[in-house]
Amino acid sequence: DINKAIDLLGNLNDKEQTHVSHVDYYVANGIKARICLVQHDYANAASAAAEALKKPSLKVATIAELGGNNSVKVADVLWGMEIIADQSSAFASFFSHMDADAPGMYASKARQCISTGLYALIPDTDERKTAWFRGAIPAEEEKSSSSYTSYCQTKFKMADYTTRTGDYLLMRAEEMILIKAEAECHQDKYDDARATIKTLGNQRDSGFENRLSARTDAKTYNSNTNAPLQTLMDEILFQRRVELWGEAGRIFDLQRLGLGYNRNYEGSNHTEKVTTKNTEASSPLFILPLPQSEIDGNEHIDSSDQNPIVQ
Repeated sequence: DINKAIDLLGNLNDKEQTHVSHVDYYVANGIKARICLVQHDYANAASAAAEALKKPSLKVATIAELGGNNSVKVADVLWGMEIIADQSSAFASFFSHMDADAPGMYASKARQCISTGLYALIPDTDERKTAWFRGAIPAEEEKSSSSYTSYCQTKFKMADYTTRTGDYLLMRAEEMILIKAEAECHQDKYDDARATIKTLGNQRDSGFENRLSARTDAKTYNSNTNAPLQTLMDEILFQRRVELWGEAGRIFDLQRLGLGYNRNYEGSNHTEKVTTKNTEASSPLFILPLPQSEIDGNEHIDSSDQNPIVQ
């Protein structure tokens, strides 16, 4: 019961974490904000996110401060896992799968790249465009086993290649700002939503004020996620995609917003276009099947409740 947890944590004499990996009052409110967003309970999503943002000393981090998104000591981190050398999971780690420059790691051969559709939407004035992602690189200049590859991500980097370490950031202030802005927009509180999203956008894009002024006050959004942005909600959802790329599960946003995805667009850099699968909104392929042991052991469900992809 998230509300009970918040009440109990809020009644503690000391609300501060003794370690960033601990769930405290502010993290619990952040978890509630995530829950309410999925439930379309936008009033409580906004208020819970606002409460999480009240954590003392919490602030939006600059790109330089974030570095490779690998340190829980940055001032925007609400919740994270500090990874010390003798607890590194090395080849099995998140950074092994993300950092193409980590010697001998998985990502050095299977690089994680931003889609060309999303990259094209990022303005040149946005610092994330060059600090977090490569652009197009001429084929003859690409190296075979490093991040110097077209559209490769550089947002997540190991903190230390020798010890193969890097902290895991589970919740940042920026996510709470994005939840609050989106929830306000869903409630037609456009002035509030604009003020909220500016606290992030102005830290990332020197032209954000002008960019935002071109967005109309509306909570509608493009069904084609590569289409030009028009509304305030388009802008907020775009900021969420870029800021939380590789952090928040995109598939959950597709589900709650009633979106699908299409990799087979002109100029797509996806090597697998997924043209033979249903990737439209509400596709059952977005939902994991129930474990058979749960069906067998729970008297309240049976095989008819199973995800249709395995029925």
